[in-house]
Amino acid sequence: MDAEARAFVQDILDETTEMFRTPSGDFQLSALCDHAFAEGVTRDLAWLRGRGMDSDTFYARELAPSWEGLTREQRAERVDRFIDLSRELGRAQPGGHPPDDFLDMLASVHLKVLLLGWAYDRTYGYIDRLMNGPLQYRIHRRRGAERSRGRKGRAAR
Repeated sequence: MDAEARAFVQDILDETTEMFRTPSGDFQLSALCDHAFAEGVTRDLAWLRGRGMDSDTFYARELAPSWEGLTREQRAERVDRFIDLSRELGRAQPGGHPPDDFLDMLASVHLKVLLLGWAYDRTYGYIDRLMNGPLQYRIHRRRGAERSRGRKGRAAR
């Protein structure tokens, strides 16, 4: 991963960890895609925008078929295949200036790998499951206890 991709992950994707999660714990990949197109500053996003791509079209064409209605295993298989494709495209040595179709595919695959990988990790990763599950309950219990102490303190006055 190059410095630009790392910055995209840290500056754009990291802030979405809880922002795009449903109460059931599902990660909203379409909302992440919207956010990436609105806030992301990478060569791939600039290329795709410059070619007339928007978040709705990118999601429908590139992300939804690899996410919607698929099992965990099917999603993992898709992410793995796109990672392999990204590596292969990175090794390609088109002479001179690569054709626009090649650059379209390259930018799409790079962005797809980042967004699908992020959504997969946020959906199935242990830390996110803990933060939305058992550890979250402790926070609510602690807040409830603090409120009870506050009410008792006011009643004693």
